[in-house]
Amino acid sequence: MIQGASIETNTYAPLAKAIQKAAPYKLWVDIPAYTLDIPEPLELSHGITTAKNNLYAAGLPKTAPIVYAGHSLGGAMLQDYVFKCTDCAAQVLMGAGLVRKYSNGTDSRTYPIPTLTIDGSLDGLMRVTRQAENYYHYILHGDDQAYTQFPVVIIEGMNHMQFASGAPPSTVKSNDLAPEISDQDAWDSVAATIADFMNIQLGLAPSSTVATSKANMKKQVDTTGLIVDPLIKSLEQEGFQHFKDPCDSDYPMPQCPFYPRYPSGQQGNTPQMDCTCATPFIEAVAQASMAGLDDVTVHTTDAIHPVSDIRPIHLPHIWSDPCPSEKGCVINVTTVSYPVYATLDPLDTGFYQTSATELKVKLKSRQSMWIAAGRKNVNFTETDVNVNSCADINKQSYQWALDNAGPEALARFKKIGTPLLFGDDIFLGNAGPLWIENPLQFNWAKDKSSVTVRAPCSHTPVDYSIKSAAGFHYCKILSPARAMEWIYIDGLRQNGHLRKDVNPEVETATF
Repeated sequence: MIQGASIETNTYAPLAKAIQKAAPYKLWVDIPAYTLDIPEPLELSHGITTAKNNLYAAGLPKTAPIVYAGHSLGGAMLQDYVFKCTDCAAQVLMGAGLVRKYSNGTDSRTYPIPTLTIDGSLDGLMRVTRQAENYYHYILHGDDQAYTQFPVVIIEGMNHMQFASGAPPSTVKSNDLAPEISDQDAWDSVAATIADFMNIQLGLAPSSTVATSKANMKKQVDTTGLIVDPLIKSLEQEGFQHFKDPCDSDYPMPQCPFYPRYPSGQQGNTPQMDCTCATPFIEAVAQASMAGLDDVTVHTTDAIHPVSDIRPIHLPHIWSDPCPSEKGCVINVTTVSYPVYATLDPLDTGFYQTSATELKVKLKSRQSMWIAAGRKNVNFTETDVNVNSCADINKQSYQWALDNAGPEALARFKKIGTPLLFGDDIFLGNAGPLWIENPLQFNWAKDKSSVTVRAPCSHTPVDYSIKSAAGFHYCKILSPARAMEWIYIDGLRQNGHLRKDVNPEVETATF
């Protein structure tokens, strides 16, 4: 078992002994200690070799199967070693998960060793949103045996530190969330799940025990599905790039609704396949909300594309002719959206937010939509200047998350979470870089009782001096997944952070 960063090996003794107790066969455990308690890649192999020698010296037969487990950074470092391993029967990742290079976004079976991913819903360092991504690839898009070969299990109310015992190191204490279950309950739950996984993989338990373990694992994975389902749905609403790559609307998209390209034509002939066509929340909500027309049907077709791309430039456009009246009117619009992810998202540590930090969205202005609906003498100041249309869209995103959050997460957020409020839109002018480069704002109240979201915007009248830039209203949009991640994790940090400070018991690392 490979330790997490700065977490002493002896603090894993209660969990290791709980696994020994749960296993129906003799089980030897070794937790090698690394320099400064950091399992660096250069030292990892040497520590594993030392650990195996310790186990053999303690009585483990050299023909016995070996299971490799890692917590936190230990799990992140271990999986590359196991990928090339010749004597690995199975792997357990605790407060960690298989990194994206192994899921490939399409085939969840590229990793050669059966791997159990187990974590807590209140892990403040390896987010449950990142584990939801693993569930999407390995369970929802895995084969019929995925629940035994690559199970993903979330334990409700458990945090990051509860795989170990005692006082957390400073990084964990600063970032972890307070647990809702006891340490002993956490160790017992984790041990039972790991024992079931080993029973399935090792061929050492009686067939009746294996059958029971499979049933237990299926139940655990199904229960986890209920926990992560709201997170997966919210990520789908933002067109999450780590589920599928976005389609490039400059090329043919045969699996997508027809998207007229304005103002430029098709840039190439390579078909875009098995990709995300659009940002669903933008298609379903944003442009219709911007229009503010209750009796008009707004049909929006969105494309995901960098909004800063000018070769060619990508702009929203109304394709339908003006309606003679609002009654029975249908307006066909194309929009452009682009999710922005955390700068350190490529590191794939699970520590940084999984969802998009914002959605950059190019919409048609309310003035232009009202004119398309047949209204006359529409005043731009009244429709687009003296209103907060972007804030209205963001309120709907937040409400979507509240309406779709899981019951336990929602109850927890209502009890200790910091609510989001929505302030006036921020108009910085119509120079493109001003809107593009200024992010969605999250401003804490002085008493830390709330966070106010404010959206940079840009808007032009239909008679704007630059004709190609007329009739637009651009918004920085709060993704429903970002709002959901706030409910599940970040909105809990102010009032629900880890405060536990217990002196660890001194235990031997080999037992």
